[in-house]
Amino acid sequence: MQLTLLGATGPIGRQVLEQALAAGHRVTALVRDAARLPQRDDERVTVLIGDAASAADVERAARGSGALICALGPGKDYKSTLATRTAGPVLDAMAAAGVQRLVWLSALGSGDTHRRQSLFQAGASRLVMGTLMADKGVADETIARSDRAWTIALPVMFADGRTTGDYETIPLDGTRGRVGGRISRPDVADFLLSAATSGLWIRRRVILTR
Repeated sequence: MQLTLLGATGPIGRQVLEQALAAGHRVTALVRDAARLPQRDDERVTVLIGDAASAADVERAARGSGALICALGPGKDYKSTLATRTAGPVLDAMAAAGVQRLVWLSALGSGDTHRRQSLFQAGASRLVMGTLMADKGVADETIARSDRAWTIALPVMFADGRTTGDYETIPLDGTRGRVGGRISRPDVADFLLSAATSGLWIRRRVILTR
């Protein structure tokens, strides 16, 4: 499958790219700095230099793809507005490029999803990442109101580790109770890739935990 990947040089995006290539897919990666992409010389990877907040750049990367995976993250910038700056342009670009399938990485705690976090994680999110989670919540709503075939991934706190495939997928809507725990970045990447290539979880928000 031909995939478009945003955030390929980040901690989740690197895992998505590695797993996608291992599974036999081809990937177009839109990055700011190609030197940060170890697979830049791989013939299965098309590297484009651009900005995920630019609809024109994303459209160029998305053309011909069967799905777009957005694995962008703010790093340690807890005041980041990256999610809201990219959601609209990504949707516009996908419409222009004729790409329907979108898998969007968010976080449990974004917007009103804090109601599903464990009390400890909810408190920590509000205290340390309140601005960031509010921004992610606005972006999530933008994605959810769109006409794309979207899936929004809501992982709990990240942990180091390997791909296990042994993690829980919990629909945000239709289930109750608070969810805690941690999940490895490779397992989050596994979900993003499997959702993009299987057609599962369309128009659903999914909590990821172990």
